[in-house]
Amino acid sequence: MTKPGKKRKYTFESVENTNLSILADLVADPQTSEHLRVNIINKLLESREGNTFFATMLEEGLSFGECPHCGHENHWLIPEDSLNELGWVTFKKDPRVKQHTTATDCSEYGEACAKKKTCA
Repeated sequence: MTKPGKKRKYTFESVENTNLSILADLVADPQTSEHLRVNIINKLLESREGNTFFATMLEEGLSFGECPHCGHENHWLIPEDSLNELGWVTFKKDPRVKQHTTATDCSEYGEACAKKKTCA
């Protein structure tokens, strides 16, 4: 509790960051209904006028996570091409991802290996 006569010092940024964190937790919570999840995502999109859907997802970290099989961290819901346009280059963030792959490096995906969003 604050003493009478003293005001709390809240900044717009701290309140906004707290609210965004709560919204992101609600979106990620498996008990959140799909209707509420869609409403939250729509509100986040409306608050970022001029941003694309993927830019908002990247900025808010809504799609970022670790693969349960290999530990690779990535924005799983954003296509690699869109990530690259937004400044996220996977091979620079994870040393296990090669910049260029060949059929020898990955017989299943070949040159598209660096852009796949599945764990082999």
